[in-house]
Parts: sequence; structure tokens; C-alpha cells
Amino acid sequence: MSVHSQSAAQAASYEAAAPQFPRHVVTAVIVSHDGARWLPDALSGLLGQERPVQNVIGADTGSADDSARLLTEALGDERVLHLARRSGFGTAVDEAVRAAPVLTPDDLPYLKRPSGWDPVTRTWHDEAYDMPELPHGEPVQWLWLLHDDCAPAPDALAELLRVADASPSTAVIGPKLRSWYDRRQLLEAGVSIARSGRRWTGLDRREQDQGQHDQVRAVLSVSTAGMLIRRDVYEQLGGFDRRLPLMRDDVDLCWRAQAAGHQVLIAPDAVLRHAEAASRERRPIDCVGRSVAGPHRVDKAGAVYTLLVNARGAVLPYVLLRLVLGTFLRVLAYLVGKVPGQALDELAGLFGVLLRPGRIMAARRRRGKPAVEASELRPLFPPPGATVRATVEQVASNFAGRAAPDASAGGRHGAVESGPGDDDADFLEVEQFARLKRMARRPAPVLFAVLLLVSLIACRGLLGGGALTGGALLPAPGEVSDLWARYFHGWHDVGIGSTASAPPYLAVVALVATVCFGSTGFAVTLLLVASVPLAGLTAYFASRPLVTSRLLRAWASVAYAFLPAATGALAGGRIGTAVLAILLPLMARAAIAASGLRLAPGVRPSFRAAWAYALLLTFTTAFTPVVWPIAVLLGLGLLVLRFLDGNRDKIVAYLLRFLAVVVSPMVVLAPWSLSLLTEPSRFFLEAGLASKPGQASWLDLLGFSPGGPKAYGSVLLLGVVLAALGALLRDERQRAVRTAWVASLVGLLFAGLANGSGWAGPPALVYGLALLCAAAIGAEGIRTRMMALGFGWKQPVAVLIALAAALAPLWAAVGWMIGGAAGPVERRNPEQVPAFVAEESGSADRPRTLVLDGDAGHVAYSLVRGSGARLGDADIAAEAGEDSRLNDVVAHLVAGSGADQTDRLGGYAVRYVLVKDGAPREMGRILDATPGLTRMSQEDGSALWRVDRRVSRVAIVSGSGGGTAAEPVAVAADPVDAHTKVPAGPGGRVLRIADAADEGWQATLDGKPLKPVTVDGWAQGFELPASGGRLDLTHESPLTHTLWMTAQGLLAVVLVVMALPGRRRDVDDDLPEEGLAAVPAQPVEGEGRRARRLRAAQEAQAAAAPEAAVPGARDGADPVADPYAAAAQQADPYAAQADPYAPAGHDPQYAADPYAADPYAAGQGVPQQAVPGMPQQQPYQDWQGASQPDPYGAAQYGQQYPPAYQADPYAQHYGGAYDPYGYGQQQPYGDGTAYDGMPHEGAADGTTHDGSYREPRRDGSDQQ
Repeated sequence: MSVHSQSAAQAASYEAAAPQFPRHVVTAVIVSHDGARWLPDALSGLLGQERPVQNVIGADTGSADDSARLLTEALGDERVLHLARRSGFGTAVDEAVRAAPVLTPDDLPYLKRPSGWDPVTRTWHDEAYDMPELPHGEPVQWLWLLHDDCAPAPDALAELLRVADASPSTAVIGPKLRSWYDRRQLLEAGVSIARSGRRWTGLDRREQDQGQHDQVRAVLSVSTAGMLIRRDVYEQLGGFDRRLPLMRDDVDLCWRAQAAGHQVLIAPDAVLRHAEAASRERRPIDCVGRSVAGPHRVDKAGAVYTLLVNARGAVLPYVLLRLVLGTFLRVLAYLVGKVPGQALDELAGLFGVLLRPGRIMAARRRRGKPAVEASELRPLFPPPGATVRATVEQVASNFAGRAAPDASAGGRHGAVESGPGDDDADFLEVEQFARLKRMARRPAPVLFAVLLLVSLIACRGLLGGGALTGGALLPAPGEVSDLWARYFHGWHDVGIGSTASAPPYLAVVALVATVCFGSTGFAVTLLLVASVPLAGLTAYFASRPLVTSRLLRAWASVAYAFLPAATGALAGGRIGTAVLAILLPLMARAAIAASGLRLAPGVRPSFRAAWAYALLLTFTTAFTPVVWPIAVLLGLGLLVLRFLDGNRDKIVAYLLRFLAVVVSPMVVLAPWSLSLLTEPSRFFLEAGLASKPGQASWLDLLGFSPGGPKAYGSVLLLGVVLAALGALLRDERQRAVRTAWVASLVGLLFAGLANGSGWAGPPALVYGLALLCAAAIGAEGIRTRMMALGFGWKQPVAVLIALAAALAPLWAAVGWMIGGAAGPVERRNPEQVPAFVAEESGSADRPRTLVLDGDAGHVAYSLVRGSGARLGDADIAAEAGEDSRLNDVVAHLVAGSGADQTDRLGGYAVRYVLVKDGAPREMGRILDATPGLTRMSQEDGSALWRVDRRVSRVAIVSGSGGGTAAEPVAVAADPVDAHTKVPAGPGGRVLRIADAADEGWQATLDGKPLKPVTVDGWAQGFELPASGGRLDLTHESPLTHTLWMTAQGLLAVVLVVMALPGRRRDVDDDLPEEGLAAVPAQPVEGEGRRARRLRAAQEAQAAAAPEAAVPGARDGADPVADPYAAAAQQADPYAAQADPYAPAGHDPQYAADPYAADPYAAGQGVPQQAVPGMPQQQPYQDWQGASQPDPYGAAQYGQQYPPAYQADPYAQHYGGAYDPYGYGQQQPYGDGTAYDGMPHEGAADGTTHDGSYREPRRDGSDQQ
């Protein structure tokens, strides 16, 4: 017996009125699982349909709450199935369909021809017999699938059947889904699946429903929440796949329907609210496995299974490959984002399907060959690159933060006007002026633009062709692969060769060059030329917790950017100091956060701040190692301060954070960092060539100048020092001022130490930044403090100090622009030897050049390969140390002693000797007199000599003669390896390589390994047999080096992950923005922006708690925010439109439990009014909760005379709270014809002028 069926006896007593779309017979199936929270609304929406269903079956899958009881009370015990708790949604639907009978015209008399007998007039009407037996046509059986957490609008079923009636070939129709809480937020309007497995809705996050998707169109799939599917199609497809107990079962079913030749449409006028309880973790998932599974894992497994069993055979390998690669990329992204649980879910979901290939093959056999071509379904899938663009937009929005409401409300689907009208012109002018005011309030972009302009003007001589070189900077290699090779290879062809560790800053520069599309020259130019504006920008952002005045922050940032150490680093080619200038403000802010100096006593700082500090310290140590001992000394001072302050119970926590900070750089940068510990003087070196010591006096260091080109200080900078001294006189914030002064004194101390062995730029930056911080703190509020004092000498002195401090950066900027930034560093040809020498060095002999320089009392030399040294070679040479034998050769050469100098030079494969301009003239006269050297030319003041003998990097010499053999046989070689044929010769021969001996050298002759030997006490050699053959010479990096490099990369990734922000506390994503604000703030430790904001919100809530009590809150219970309260207060231009789904009001007594109130109960909303001219029978009384013994009164399904079949049963109206924004009979005036559709709807919803729907095409070509 159906909901609205009647017996034959009843049909004889009166004529049954046909419902709207009478030939469509609908059986509703509602499945519940721990859904008592949403089930009352779902049942009210189902039983309150304007076009009722003909039958309804409920299925409860072992709910632990009141869901089963609510279903039984609403539908009757005979209409509710009770299944096991592990039953999936598809299983429940299959059982419900099996239990639901197919209703025939015998069960629904209105489907048959009416009787000719009129019982009122007691007469016969012969015209009734002229009608066909089934006047409405053959009945079409439909299944309407509902979740317990979805509530359909009153006209949802009618709109679904309207589309079904207009499109007879349609098999599946779905509604438009909106959020349960934010009732204007779109969740789905049709759904598809990407090749990566992503569920694709084509909607923006939190996209609002403004009618932008209100077109009846073909889609790949619709959600099972509100899905209307033909019963014969459902049975033909075999129902849901039991391998998909939850999630992606809708896509699989609709995909199979599409493959079978059926059509799937979306009916946007049918609206359902959906809570998405399972996917948002509002209830457990018990139908997958023996334990509760997470929604991410279930969704991933469902996506993989759906793609593999439904994809065409031709694209199956591509789909599988993309699934595997995409999964591992997402796993890496989740690990970086500190979401290891979702990373494990990704792997478990993927391999949980792939490790069961038998299930996949069986499912593919059941589906068989598709009945439609793949090209017909292709438009229903996301276009290529759509998911990538969506991911990029999501990541960009996360970094950009929350946009302004006026900028983000429209989304990408917002309407665009062609232009402003006359009435809008004045408004737009005001809006543009407001935009300028907003830019003025955010001076960071303006500050960066001004600093960049000043830097470009000053660096005009450093832009153009050639390579940046000079000073401490060596030219960068031409290819980014050369940079990576210099860092990762175990053997470096520098000098006589070395296995020393490459400096870690090469990896950072290589990474920047990789981001810059492989341009190494642009990467170096960017780090140098943009160092000044980037330093000012980072200083501005880092100073936000320091002072609140934007003007003071801008001044301090500009002053920091134009410190002599920053401009001198650019002129001297000191890339290490330039990078430090960019990162030092961020590192200082992270250090303050990690130290907890700004936290209340007893509050521990967050470990993430310590890891962020460790990450920045690791980067800066790679370029300027001196910052590490500075950080260690300051950290030890902080530990002592914490111990003396009485925080002895927290000393262990601070000690752990201190160890994490100081140990991380040494571990990540090992083994290079270990040489710093064994030779502490190397801490005062930095990236590039070493500098001359003692370039600055103590007065220069006190004035922020480390000495060197373009690093001149100014008398005006003394104003900054005096301002920092004046900050010590301030009564408040003394801890911050004293901390800045301690850091400045430590920086000044290390500047003095570094000045004795090299350049003092890095510690001078620390000194200058700390004093600027102290000056900024002291200057904040100075006007108020000066006005509170009587006029005297203090005011003029303060004005003079402020004037000097303000003019100092301006004076430095003007002087820098006029004088230019070019100094020793310049842009020129990177070749350090004549062009023909560089060309000849690439020949098979691989000859080298000895470059001499120096003065009367000192000689400097370098052994050059190729066209000259490159970035990183000086650091590797310094790490390897000097070669005493080569020192002896050079000393004898410039002294003119001995006649065998050319033979000894040949042993090092030296073919040319170059004396640079500026060297003593006596050196040239000695070389002219040296036998075996011939002067070649003199160019740009440099002189060149050639060795008069055949030299080669790899040669065959006699065993007895060793390196002094008269006629060595040259062997063709590459820069490191050699692969060639050697001729046969006498026994006792030795293959000599003009590189330092090392265990990594390996040589084979026709595949047979050769015995290694050491030649001349330093060179690598191999014993050769008398026979010839193919020679293969290689250098293999030791296993320890490979392990170090691998561990270093993994530790760097771990350090980056630890420094990144963690995942925020989960909040219901579909809550409106006001609802999110209503979530109580939780106490969060740390110094981040979010931590401070949450602490402030918590304090505000605590202060407001005694003044306002939460209505309905019980003693000892936490008040629950009403999710509808915030939504009702939203000022929205769409709030006044007719909304059939407007939320009803809530009684204050239900504030503690927002789901205890019934929005459909009489009296909950607007007081009930009678509809004039309409009968007042109520076939379904208002839902009154589970305590109602007879929730539907006399309208029980099993009764003999259901009141639903009165003389005009569909002229009824449902009692209770009417909807003031409803349509037709829902409206307070009760005019059933009030809503007939707006005149313009014919073009908007796809109908023709006669009201029928056009038949959509499968390929979507009819959609505009």
C-alpha cells in the first residue's frame, strides 16, 4: 500500500485527483546512519513536498542514536528496514528497492480512466468512456534517493519531475545542493571526476548561489543526495557497486548509466540542503573495513576504483600512471603541509585498490563494452589543466589571505557590467580615492617600489651584457646544471683537484637559478641588485610586532636598507652579505618569537618559531658563517636570563629550543660545517674570494661602516646611535630596548673580530639592525612624552637627533644614486685569460694556466682550468688548502732559481703563465730569462708566456722517469674522465694524471682494472701493461659522500616542513563567515599572527562573559553557537529576494541545542494563517519531535480511508509556519496561482515559449 494509494472501494465512492506530473510514480528511499541531528529536517522536507511521493521506504544502518526511532515514528514500522551497522549506502538502497513494490494503476487509481458514474448527481457521463485506459500514459517508475543529512525544498521533487517530463530520455536527474548552514552557498550543481581522481564540481570555494548555474544541462554525475533515477535503469545497471560502500558511488553509477546510453541532467530549480556529515567528519564511517575509516581515505579509494573500472582500455595505463604519480605528489604536499594523516590516507586509499587487481578486472568485465563513444562523454569531464589551475588558485588564495568582502563576493562567476553610468561616475571617483587611501595605509608595496627604483638607478652600470664579477664575486657558470654538479659531485676540478666539500650556498644559488628558468647570471644579479629593496621590504614586515607606527617602520626599513654594509656588499660583490641583509630581519623576528621575550611570564614559546629560526639561521650560515656564533652567544645569554628570572621550571624547554636552533645548521650543512668547528677562524669568511683584513677603524664600525668600496658611513648616522641611547631613558619597554642593545654590542664585538681577518660586513649588519630597533622603540610616542615635559633643552636636542636620524637614510640614498653602485664588481666578459688560451684549454690535452699576481713582498697565484675560476671555486680551494709542492714550484719560478722550472710546470699540465696587471715588473723580467718560457703577448697590462714543451693532463710516462720523462705520450681526456684508446708500448709504463691522488680514481684497460700508484708524491697514476687497448678513467664519489648528500637533502626538507605553519583546528567549512567567527577562540601559544589574534579573541570573550549570558546554556555546559543566528544577520543584497528555502527562526530555549528546535513546527516561525478558500484538512501534521505518540495523526499509511484522498487532495496546504518568501500556496495570501514563473525564465532555465524543456545534447553544445 502506497502513501497515497486507495482501494477499489474508495475509487467507487469518489474520483481521485491526479497529482502534478501524474504519470511519474516516485518511491522515496531515505537512508539513515547516526543522523538524528539532521533527520527531523530531512523528514519534514520529504513529507512536506508540494508534489508528494507515492511511496517511501526508510533504511537505518544500525544507528547508535535515535535515527531508527525517528524513521519509525514518521513512516511506520512496516516501512523501515533495519540493517547492519557496516551496511553501505548502496546496500541500504538495494534492500529498500527490493522491499518496495512497483505501484501499478491498480494501486494508484488516478492513473486509470475515471469512472463514468457521478455519485453526487447519480448520473452517468458517457464522455469518460471515450478516454484511453491510461489517460496519463504508461506510468514511469522513479526512485528518489535521500540522505538523512539532506533536506529538500518543498518544490524539489516537482522541479525534478518537471525536467523528467520535458526530457523523456533522461534516466538520472539531480538537484542543486546548497550548504546546510550557509543556505546561499553552493556545494554542487552536477559533479564530475578528473583523471587525477579529484571530485570536480567546477565551483569556487564558498561560491554563493546567484543563479549563475541555473541551466538544465547534461553532466557526468549528480550526487546521491536527492538523485532521481528511473527504477528500470537502476535495476538494469544492477544498482550501486558494492565495492563502493560510500563516496564516489554516485559518480560510478552515473558513469555506467552514461556508458549504457542514458542521459544525466541537473535540475537547478530543485534545491536541497546538504550537511555532508560523513565527508566533514561529523559522524563516523563504519561501512568500510572492520574499523572506523577517515573520509579522505574512503574518498581516495573510491576515486581510484571508479577510474580504474570505468576508464576505457586505451587510456587505462595513462590513468594508472597519473594516479600513482599524482598520489605521491600529494603525499609530499601533505607532508610539507604537516598533515601526515592525509598523506597516509592517500597511500592507503591507492594501494588498498591496486593490491586487489582481481576486483578491478571483475568489475570491468561486469561493465562490458560501452554503448557510446568516448568522444561523446569527453565534454562531461574537466578540461585539461582545470585541476592544476584550481590547485594553483587555491594555493595562491591561501598565501594571499582573506580578500576584502567587496573584492571576493562575486567570485569568478560574478556579473560584469559594460561600464559605469552617469549615476555611478561620482561613486567610482570616490571609490578610486578610497583605493588610494588604502594604498597609503599599506605602504609596503610603495616602499618596495621606491627602493627598487633607487636601486635600479644606482645599479645602472651593473645592468646589461656580460657577467657580474669583481671584488669577492666570481662569475657564475653558464648553466644551472654546472652549479648543481659543483655542489653534488665528490671531485672538484679546481687547482690540482680536490675532494673538499662544496660550500652549501651553491645549492641555494642553484635553486634560485632553477626558479629563474635556469639562468645563473640572472639569479646572481637578482640576489645582488635586488638585495637593497628586498632588505627594506623584509625589515618593514619584520618590524610589525616591534612598533605600531607605520611611519617609524618605514623609516627604520629605509635606514636598514641603506646601511653601509648593505650598499658595500653590493659594490664589493659580496653575495653572502647581500643575502644576509635580506634574511636578517626575518631571522631577528623569528628569534624573538622563539625566545618568548614577548610572551607573558610562564608561557612557553612555540616550537615552530624555533624551527623557523633554525631554518633561517641555516640559510644565512651557508653564506655568512659568522652569524652562527653570534646566535649561539645570544642564545646562551637568553638561557642565563631565563634562569635568573625564576623560570627554572621552563629551563628545559628553552634548552631544547636552543639546541634545536644551534644544532640544526651544523647538521644540515655537514660535512662543510664540520670544517668550521675544526678551524674556527673560517667563521669570519663568507661566500666568495677572501677580503683584505683591517679595512675599517673602530670609529667606522661605531658608525655602521665595515669599510671597503661604497661602504662609507655618514656623520648623520650618529643620530641613529644617539636615538638608540635615548631609548634607554624610556620608562616602558625597557626589556625590548636592552635586548636590542645587547644584540648590537655582540654584533659590534664580532665586527671587530671579523675586521682583523676579513670583511666585517655581516656582524656590522647585526649591529646596525639592533640599534635601529632600539631607536624605533624609543621614538614611538616621543611626541607625547616631550609634550608632557616642560620646555627645556631636551626638546631641541630631541629634534636635532630626530632630524639627523631621518636625514641619514635619505642622504645615503641620494649619494648612492649619484655615485652608482658599481665598484670592484662590474659586468664584463667572464673569461680571466685571453680568448685563444681559453679555447685551447678545451682541447684534448686540457692544458692549464698559471696566473701570477702580488706585490714586492707577496706573490699570489692560482692554477686556472678552462676560461677561469667560477662561483664557488675560491671556497673549494680555501677548503682544500694550499699545495706545498706547487708553492715551491711558484717560489722557484718567480725567484729565477733552477733550470727545470718548465719541466715541473709541465707536471702540473701548465702550458701558459699569465702575469696580471699591477704585478711587479721584476716578475716579468725573471720570466723572460727563464729557460723554456716564451713571451706571447701583452694585453691590458697583463703579460703571457708559453711553456716550450708538450703538456697534457693525462699522459703516459716511463716508470723510472716518472714525471720528468723526456717524451711523455699525451692521452686525450675530458675535464675529469678519459675514455680513449692507448697504444701498446714497453713494459713499466705509468698512466699519469695531473690531478691529486685519491682513492676515488679508477682506471680500466679493456675492462681490466689497473693498479693505482702515486706519481711524484702527489699525482694520481696507474700502472700500464705493454699491450694497448681501450682506456676508461673515472672518478667515483665515495659512498660516504653520497650518504651525506642524501641525508643533507632529507634533513633540509624536514627542517622546512617543521618551520612551516601547522594545520589549523578543523572548523565546519560550510559555516558562513559569521559562523566561523562564532567558534570560541582557543588558547594558542606562539608569536604568530594567528596566535595573537586568537589570544586577543579569547581575552575579549572572557571580558564579555560576565556581561552577557548565553540564553539556554546549562550550568557547567558550554554554550553552542547557533549556526543560523549569524546567517540571519547578514546584510546581503539578495536577502530580500524570494527564497523558498529561507531558514526559520529559532526559539531561544534551544540555544544549547540548535537541532532540538523544529523549523517546521507550528509557531516556530511566522504565526500560522488560514488560506482563504482552501480546505483546512492536514494530511500530514507538523513534526513535533520524537515524543509525539502519533506524529502524523489520522494520516497513517495503513488506514482504510486516508484523508490524503479527499475530493481535492492536492488543494491542501501544510499547517505550521508558512514561508513568507514561498511560492504559490506557501505564501501568506495563499494564492495557488501566484507563482507561475517569471516572464524572463524561458530564456534563463532552458524552456521554450510553450513551457517545455528543450532536449539537451549529450556533448553540451547547446549550453552557452
